[in-house]
Amino acid sequence: MKLKLGNTGRALVAALALSATAGGALAQNFITSKAEVEQMLSGATFIGVYLRTESAYTLRFGTDGTLTDTTGAKARWWVDDQARYCREWLDGKLKGNTGCMNVEFEDGQVALYSEGKKVVEGVLTGK
Repeated sequence: MKLKLGNTGRALVAALALSATAGGALAQNFITSKAEVEQMLSGATFIGVYLRTESAYTLRFGTDGTLTDTTGAKARWWVDDQARYCREWLDGKLKGNTGCMNVEFEDGQVALYSEGKKVVEGVLTGK
């Protein structure tokens, strides 16, 4: 499934990409509360940009620990004791891939960091 963006979607993607570039040098302010990350993500939809490819990216966080991405791939998600968002892909091209990312929330935007590098940035909706 190819994601189709209207003018508003393209503007959001462009704005996020620009802010990601500009914000790269800022200090990281990761959320350190497991409960806060769980509450923030549970039932939410993340809409943003996957920075490695500069492509639109969507994640849907089920309240039951299920996760789906832009392509429809399914995963399970949880928050570990270090307040990192973790996921294990159950199908799709990343099947079997497991990883955890630090979560940053600032000025209404969420960023996910893998090994200290920002990889995804966007907003949460649907709460």
